[in-house]
Amino acid sequence: MTRSSLLALAALLLAGAPAAPGQIPQPGEAPDPWAALTAVRESLIAAGPTAAEFTQAYVPAGFSAGEEEHGRLALALPDCLRWDYRDPYPKSFLLCGGEAFYWNPEDKTGRRYPVDRQREPGLDLLLLGVEQLRERYQATAAAGEAGRVEIDLAPREGEAAPKGFASAHLVVDAASHRLVELSYLDPEGNLSRFTISGYGPLAADGLFSPPEGIAWEDG
Repeated sequence: MTRSSLLALAALLLAGAPAAPGQIPQPGEAPDPWAALTAVRESLIAAGPTAAEFTQAYVPAGFSAGEEEHGRLALALPDCLRWDYRDPYPKSFLLCGGEAFYWNPEDKTGRRYPVDRQREPGLDLLLLGVEQLRERYQATAAAGEAGRVEIDLAPREGEAAPKGFASAHLVVDAASHRLVELSYLDPEGNLSRFTISGYGPLAADGLFSPPEGIAWEDG
C-alpha cells in the first residue's frame, strides 16, 4: 500500500466529527452517518487504549480478488493508531501526533515523515468541524443486518474537496459502537478492505512511540 492509502485508512479509522455527543440509531430509526461516526469515536475515546484483530484484503484495479494480510490494530484516540502486520510479511505503521512511522521489525529499517492532517486525504476528518466536513464530504447511511449501520463516504466536487481520496464504505456495529468493516477505494481503482474484530482493552506501555533500534530515514 502507498503512504497516502495508509494515511487515508488511518483517518477513516480515527474518524468522527468533533460534534456534540451522537448516538447510533436504534432499529427502525433513520441512520445519520455523522452521528454514527461521532458515537463510535466518543465510545473509543472513553474506552481508553484499545486493541483489535484485523484482516486486510488488497485488490488491485481490474482484479476481483487479492492477497490477504493479518495483524493487530491498536488505538489510543483521539490521536494515535498503530497497525502491526504479522503475516505473511511483518511490518508496522504508526500515526501519532504530527508524525507517521513505517518500519520492518525484522530488518530494522523504517521511514518517518511529518503529517499535515488538514492536507493529507482523509486526515481532515480528525480536525475540522461538522459544517466544514459536510462541505468537503458527502456521507450517506443505511440500516444493515444484525443492527449494523452502513456508511458511504466520498469527497464532494469543488475546491474544498480533498485530493487522492475516492470513496469509502464503513460498517458500524450499533450495539458495541465499534467499526467492524472498512473498504477504501483510491483514485486508481485499487481497493483495500479491512475486517476488524475482537476489540478489547490494551496495555499500551510504549506502544504508541516509535521503537528503538530502527534505522530511520526521513521524508
